[in-house]
Amino acid sequence: MSKQYRIFVQRSLKFFLVLFISFDGFSADEIKINDLLNNIEVVSNSNERRKGLMFRKSLPENDGMFFIWDYKKRQCMWMKNTYIPLNVAYIDSKGKILEIYEMLPMSEESICSKKRVKYALEVNLDWFKRNNISIGDEIDIKEILDNDN
Repeated sequence: MSKQYRIFVQRSLKFFLVLFISFDGFSADEIKINDLLNNIEVVSNSNERRKGLMFRKSLPENDGMFFIWDYKKRQCMWMKNTYIPLNVAYIDSKGKILEIYEMLPMSEESICSKKRVKYALEVNLDWFKRNNISIGDEIDIKEILDNDN
């Protein structure tokens, strides 16, 4: 193998390595939840979070409740006095969905995040699936917070 050929191969490998590393951290645009949900109730104090969607008989198809905690930690939700089957997504401080769980009506079982989270989004059961949103997707947190003010 000639020296020029080896240099060409080495440079080509370096180029593709740099290209591969550049795309390794690439992610799709953040999901604009406000474009998918008609109404997002934002709850940020302990009384609002504790009540959540309790005592409601229904939740419009494209509505949800967004929970904000003061700091990241493992969070738990339950369905006491909640009549609506829901999904909850636990979300980190950057907007990445870390976990999604199914929550059964009237259950007092705690559904806890496995990781430390700052936010949660509750929506009707299977809403995430119907909208092709899954673990690892990122939502635009700033958009939700800005629209709450």
